[in-house]
Parts: sequence; C-alpha cells; structure tokens
Amino acid sequence: MLLASPALAGRPLTTEDTGTLDPGKVELELGVDYSRDGSAEAWLLPHGPSLNVGLLPRVEVTIGTAFILLSPEREPPRAGFGDSLVGLKGRFLDEGPATPALLAAVTVRLPTGDQGRGLGEKEVDIQALAVASKMFGPVTLTANAGYTFVTRDRDRDVVNLNASVEVGVTRAWSVVGEVVSALTTNHRSDHHVVLRAGTVYALSERVRLDAAVGFGVTRASPDALLTVGVTITFG
Repeated sequence: MLLASPALAGRPLTTEDTGTLDPGKVELELGVDYSRDGSAEAWLLPHGPSLNVGLLPRVEVTIGTAFILLSPEREPPRAGFGDSLVGLKGRFLDEGPATPALLAAVTVRLPTGDQGRGLGEKEVDIQALAVASKMFGPVTLTANAGYTFVTRDRDRDVVNLNASVEVGVTRAWSVVGEVVSALTTNHRSDHHVVLRAGTVYALSERVRLDAAVGFGVTRASPDALLTVGVTITFG
C-alpha cells in the first residue's frame, strides 16, 4: 500500500521541493505513517530514518528506509524492514524576482524488503523528476513532473505529477497542502491520486515537528493516510 513510486521530500509532504542543504549539513527525518485501504492497514514505524546530506553547493543526497507493520485483508499480519530509497537532487537555477527555482532529482528504490511477505518488490524503480518552486510573500508554490521506470514490469511505469502549497502563518508555524498523483501508462491499471494537508512547526532552527492527513480520490488510492514526524538538522 505504501510502497508506490519513489519519493524523497521534506516532511510531511511527498512533493519534492527545490531546497538543498549546504555542504556538510545533515538532516535526520523520523516519522510514523499510517495507511488504510478498505480493511487493510499499514504502519511505517518509523518512516525513516531518512538521512539528507549536503554534498556540494546546491547538491544533496538522501538515503531512507522504513520498518513496516502490515495487516492485509484476510491475511496474517507481518512486520519487517521494507525497500530502501536512495536519491540525488541538484538545483541548477536559483529563484529570481520573476523566475522560479528549478531542480532535478533522481531516486532509486532498492529491493531490500521481503517480497514474499509483501514488504517489498523485486528489482528496482527509478524516478526522474523536474521540480519548480516560487515564493509569493508568505506563500510558496511547488510543482513536480516526472516519470518512474518500474524495471520488473515496464507496463507498470507511471507519470508523476505533484503540486504543493506552503503558507507561513508565523515565523515558526506554517500550513501545507498537496496533490500527489501516479498516473498509469497502460489501460489495465488505475491512477493513484492523493490529497494531503498538514502543518509544520519549528521548535528551533534545528528541530521541526510536522503532521499531515490525506485521503485518496481514485479507486486504487488508499482511503486514509496519517503521518507525524520530526526533522533534526546537524552541522
């Protein structure tokens, strides 16, 4: 349920942003995610750890995994580590007065989960993503367009179209929302579309708390999603 197209974005959103860490800085992301689809449920405990590292100016690498507690419909529960994600992103254009910031990202899903127990998939997925963002006062708009190559079955390739909005309410508190879609490239599968809304609160310059809820708007999407987490910056 939660092992769809790769995604490595700033919590609590799936939409990738154009921000990158300065060289030598490190972010640790930890969270708890819940998803329900009919009577099937899944927990990511934790969702992460995800480690973001600033390599070069405007260049960041991310490594992430999750521990999954899965309760499928009419099947015994099972738990274990899922697949891992490795991502690289680079911003090649900073935001200007009339132009958005532009970034390119590549994420690879590695088959580290147990496929036989439903905790992962075989082979790899590769996602290429183009990202643009622009600030309008306290409002930041971000758009993603990309493609995910599913190497185990190319008929399962998807087009990724995501968009998010972040509104700064105070210096420490912001509210966020997004639409995330994985559009199938064949007529035998249904599209996945999720709407999500949440909030981020900065306890300090180094610690941010977040939470978000979401729901699917297509038949193949999960019914309900919930995430809470924390991001800690070092260096």
